Amino acid sequence: MRKTTYAFVVKIIHWWEANVLRHPWTLLLLVIITCGAVGKYTADNLTMNTNTADSISTSVPFQQNRIKLETAFPQDVSTVLLLVEGKSPELTAEAVKRIGAELRQRSDVIKSVYIPDEGDFFARNGMLYLSLPELENLSKQLANAQPFIGRLSQDNSLRGLLDIVGQALNAKEDDIAIDMNPLLGKIREAIQAVQAGQPYQLSWQQLMLDQKDGLGLTKRFIIITPILDFQELMPAEKPITAIKDATSSTLTGDLAETRIRMTGEVVLEYEEMLTVEKGMAVAGAISMVMVCLTLWIAYRSFKLMFATFLTLTVGLVYSMGFATVAIGHLNLISIAFAVLFIGMGDAYSSHFCLRYRELVLRGESQTLALRDTLTSTGAALILCTLTAAIGLYAFIPTNYVGVAELGVIAGTSMFIALATTFTVLPALMKVMPYKPPQKSGKGKTLAILGSNWPLRYARPIRWITAILALAALFLLSKVQVDFNPINLRDPDTESVQTFKYLLQSQDTSPMTMTALASSEADAREKAARFEQSPLVDKVVTLFDFIPEDQEQKLAIIEDLGLLLGGQLQNFPPPAEGGVQMATLDKFQKALDERLAKKDDPAVTALAETLEQFREQLQTEDPATREASLDKLQGSLLNSLPATIHNLSEGLQASEISLDSLPPDLVERWRSASGLYRVQIFPKRDLNDLENLREFILAGQKIDPNVTDLPVTYLESMDEVVKAFEQAFSIALVAISVLLLLILRNIKDTLLVLLPLLLASLFTAAATVLLDVPFNFANIIALPLLFGLGVDNGIHMAHRMHYLQSKDDNLLGTSEALGVFYGSLTTIWSFGSLALMSHKGTSSMGILLAIGLLLSLVCSLVVLPAFSALKFRRRA
Repeated sequence: MRKTTYAFVVKIIHWWEANVLRHPWTLLLLVIITCGAVGKYTADNLTMNTNTADSISTSVPFQQNRIKLETAFPQDVSTVLLLVEGKSPELTAEAVKRIGAELRQRSDVIKSVYIPDEGDFFARNGMLYLSLPELENLSKQLANAQPFIGRLSQDNSLRGLLDIVGQALNAKEDDIAIDMNPLLGKIREAIQAVQAGQPYQLSWQQLMLDQKDGLGLTKRFIIITPILDFQELMPAEKPITAIKDATSSTLTGDLAETRIRMTGEVVLEYEEMLTVEKGMAVAGAISMVMVCLTLWIAYRSFKLMFATFLTLTVGLVYSMGFATVAIGHLNLISIAFAVLFIGMGDAYSSHFCLRYRELVLRGESQTLALRDTLTSTGAALILCTLTAAIGLYAFIPTNYVGVAELGVIAGTSMFIALATTFTVLPALMKVMPYKPPQKSGKGKTLAILGSNWPLRYARPIRWITAILALAALFLLSKVQVDFNPINLRDPDTESVQTFKYLLQSQDTSPMTMTALASSEADAREKAARFEQSPLVDKVVTLFDFIPEDQEQKLAIIEDLGLLLGGQLQNFPPPAEGGVQMATLDKFQKALDERLAKKDDPAVTALAETLEQFREQLQTEDPATREASLDKLQGSLLNSLPATIHNLSEGLQASEISLDSLPPDLVERWRSASGLYRVQIFPKRDLNDLENLREFILAGQKIDPNVTDLPVTYLESMDEVVKAFEQAFSIALVAISVLLLLILRNIKDTLLVLLPLLLASLFTAAATVLLDVPFNFANIIALPLLFGLGVDNGIHMAHRMHYLQSKDDNLLGTSEALGVFYGSLTTIWSFGSLALMSHKGTSSMGILLAIGLLLSLVCSLVVLPAFSALKFRRRA
C-alpha cells in the first residue's frame, strides 16, 4: 500500500514538473483565458439573494407557520412602511394624501398603496370608534362651540374670528362656556410665525375636537407594496427611489416641516445591502494595505508579493465561478466567502513562498527550490485544506441555509486555493525567479520572533494556560446571544432608526405577534386568552372594527346633527384679501379691556405679541403689510373649512356590521380561505431584548403556532444555535478522525487540537469581556475558527517532528514564519470587517480576528510548551 502511494506521489511530482515548471507560460496563458471565460459567466449569471427569511430552512415548524401567514395575507409581504409625522392632523392628512396620489401614478414600480383609515367609510363613521365617554365629551365641546361655528360660517375671516374672540373675552364669566386659553395660545403662535417668516397652520381639528398628537392624527402610516426586480443587485432600488422622489416633492410650503421616514422589510434589506457594499469596499482597501505590508515584511520581495496577489485573484475568480454554478447566488452571509478565500489563500501562499525563499537563501537552484518546496509543504498544505474544508462543510447538514451556502462555496474554494498555490504560484515564480539579496534578513526575523523561548519556558507557560483556561470556563456561563437581527444592521440608517422608534410605542410597534384562527369563535377565544397576559397591551381582530354601543353613539351623533347641521353646510373658505390694520387695533383694545378687568397670563402674552406685531407692520410698506395680514389669516383659518367638512361627514354615521366594512380592510384580517388574523400588541418597549424574549415566550405558551416577526427572530436564533452546535460537533469529530488517520498518533492529534480548543474557549470568553454577544452573523466564528485555525497546529506539529531537543531553533523556521505571517494576513482580512458599520459583519470580523490571533498565540507558544514534555522524556 505504501509503495503504491509512493508511486502515485512520484507520478504527481513528475507531472507537476513537466507541466508547471517546464511550461510555465503555457500554463499562465491557459489560466488567463479560463479566468476571462469564468469571469464573464459569473458576471452574467451570479445574483444576490437579500431575503433574510430564506436563511433558515423552510421545513422547520416556525417557518411553516410564517409561510402560512404570508400565504393567507400576502399584502403584508415585502412592503415599505412610511411613517408620516406632521405638526397637526390636517397637515399630516394632506401629506399622506399627496404622497399616496403620486405613488399610485407610479404603477411601473409600485404595485399597491394602502393608507389605513383612508376613504369615505372612516370619514363618515370615525366618531363611532370613540368610546362612549369620549363621544359624550366631544358632543359637549361641540355644543359649546356652536356659537363660534355659527358666527364664523357668516364671516370666515380674520376680522370675524378676532371679533368673536374679543367679545367672548369681555363677556360675563358665566357666558363663556369654553376655555379660551388654547385658542389664545394658537393665535399668539400664528402671529409669531408670521413675524419670523415661518409657515404655520392652526389645527381646528385638535382645537374643536380636543384631539392630541398620536397615531391616526399627527402620525399616519402608508403601506407600499413595491415591484421588486430580482434581476438587479438591488431589487428595491427603483421603487425606493420613486418613494423618495414622491416624499421630497411633497415636503414643500406648509408641509416643509412634515417628517417622513421609511422602514419595513424591503427598506431594511436595501439599506443593509448598501451598508455591506460600501463597508466591503473600505474593508477590502484596508485589508489590502495591511496584507501588502505583512507580505513585504515576510518576503522582502515585490516579485513574491505580486505572485501571491495574482494567484489569489485567479483563485477568487474560479471560486466565484463555482459559486455561480453550484448555488447561483450569494446571500448576506455567503458574500463573506471572498474574505475567507483571501485569508486562507494568503496563508497557503505564505507557507509556499517562505519555504521557497528559505531554500533559495540556502543556495538551492530555482527549479530545485520549487520542487523541494512542493515536497516539503505539500502534505501539510493538503491536510490543512482538508481540515479547513471540513470546518466549512460542517454547516451543510444544518438548517441554517445561509451559512450552509457559505460552507459549500468557501469549503470548495479551499481546494481551489490549494490548486492555484501548487500551479499558478510556482509558474509565476518560475517566470519571475526570486533573487536573494546580498545580505539576508534572516537574523532580524529570528531576533523578532525570539527563537525557541516557548520551549525554554514551557513550565510557566503551561501553568498560565491552565489558569486562563479555568477563568475562561467560568466566563462561559455569562455568554449572551442576541437574536434580534435589527441589532446587526447599521444603527445610523433611516430604516433601523425608524424601526426602533416605532418599537418604543405600543400602538406603533412593528414587533407584534399573529395567531391564525379557523373561525370567528376561534378568533374570539384566542383573543380573549391573549388579552389575559400581563405582557399584552391589546389584541386586535376583524371584530374590533365593529364598534360597541352603536345605538347610544348614533343617538348622540343624531342630536349633534340637529344642533350643528345647518351651520356646517356650505361653510365658506376664508375671505380673500381685505384684512385691515383696524382689525388688529380693535382686537388689541379688546385684550386691553380684558386685562383691565382681570389679570390673565394667556391674554397678557397675546397682547404683548400682538403689540409687537402691530409695531412691525407700521414699519412695512402697504403691500408687505397686506401680505403679512393675509398670511396671518391663512395660518388661522385655512384649515377650518376642511375640519367643518369632516365634522359634517362624521354626522352622517350609520350602523356598522361585518358586511359594511371596506373590502380592503376585511381582506387584511380575514383571508380568502377563511383564516382570521389575531394580532397581539406588546405592552413593553421591545427595544429591550429581555422584554422581547418574554413577550414571545408568553405568546407561545398561549398558542404554540403563534408567528410573525418577533417569533421568527427568536426561533431563527434557536435554529442558528442548533446549527452552530451541530457544525461544531461535526467539525470536531471529523477533523479529529482525519488527523488521527493521517498522523496515526493520538498524542500528535491531541497536540494539534490543543491550541484550537483553547483558542475556541478563549474566543467565547472574549465575547463576555468585550460585550459582543453571539448573533446570527458571528456565531459561525467558532466552527470556522476550528476549520481555519487547525492549520497552524498542523504546521507546528509537523515541524516538531524535526526537532532533536528543546534547544533547537523553532520560531525561526519557515513553518513557524509561515504560521505567523499567514495568520497575520488572515487576521487583517477578517479584522478589516470590524471597521464596517454593519454590526453583524463587524462582530463576525471581530470574533474571527480575535479567534485567529488566539489560535496563532496558542500554536506558536502553547503547543510547543506542551510538546516539551516529549523532549523531557527523550532526554
